[in-house]
Amino acid sequence: MSEDYFLGVHEKELERLKRQHEAWRPETIQHFKDAGFDQCMHILDIGSGPGFTTFEIAEQYPQAQVTALDKADLYQSYLKDEVVKRGYNNVSPLHADLLNLADSKTRYDGAFCRWVLAFLIPDLTEVLTTIYDKLEPGGVFAPMEYLSLDTFTCSPPSKHFDAYRNAWKNFYLTNHGDANIGTYLPQMLVEVGFKIRSIKSVGGHSPYGHRLYTWWRDAYDNFAPTFVRDGLMAQQDFDELQKYWTAQANNPHAYVYTTIISQIVAYK
Repeated sequence: MSEDYFLGVHEKELERLKRQHEAWRPETIQHFKDAGFDQCMHILDIGSGPGFTTFEIAEQYPQAQVTALDKADLYQSYLKDEVVKRGYNNVSPLHADLLNLADSKTRYDGAFCRWVLAFLIPDLTEVLTTIYDKLEPGGVFAPMEYLSLDTFTCSPPSKHFDAYRNAWKNFYLTNHGDANIGTYLPQMLVEVGFKIRSIKSVGGHSPYGHRLYTWWRDAYDNFAPTFVRDGLMAQQDFDELQKYWTAQANNPHAYVYTTIISQIVAYK
């Protein structure tokens, strides 16, 4: 499995992940409910990062022991400090790679991940098989992943916005990821043994100032300069898109149609 989270592991990204969690918090909490986490006693948060979803699960479901699995040193360190600071007694950090857990005898009755599997495409079958094996019979797996970045657009239309969307798609592909994973993830889950209970799509229309509009603007500020540097986006597109963002602040009809997120509930 790749050693690196290619969006970066550093303090600036940690802060962006915190804002991203807040942006998608309502949909994430509903996904927990749809998965039936209230019936789970031991939940694995896969690719937990700094622990924002871990803490959400721990607070929503205090009956469950939540294991926060991540291999990034910085994020595990932050998570451990927060566990102590907040006084959580039902959170267990696990500094490890998922594929190195095959020999562990620990089993879970719930598992969750959000925007993790899209980074693991070369190992995806092995990853899903490992998750399946780590669940108790009847255990539930609730991933949230991009359906397809092709759904990401804006109004008024902008070719510079389209260039930004394409830069994101190519950024994933050049790093051996795939932000169109949601189109084929259900079938792959079935192939490794899961049964699908439900599939829901969230995201979509987000007017200026909406939390999801702001989430994508935040991503632009953080990653578009990198896309220009790496040749994934032209400097002109970057400059013109900055002007576009500013202009839409005064347009009451402007919106972004965010990439659709697929929420899947599967069980063993």
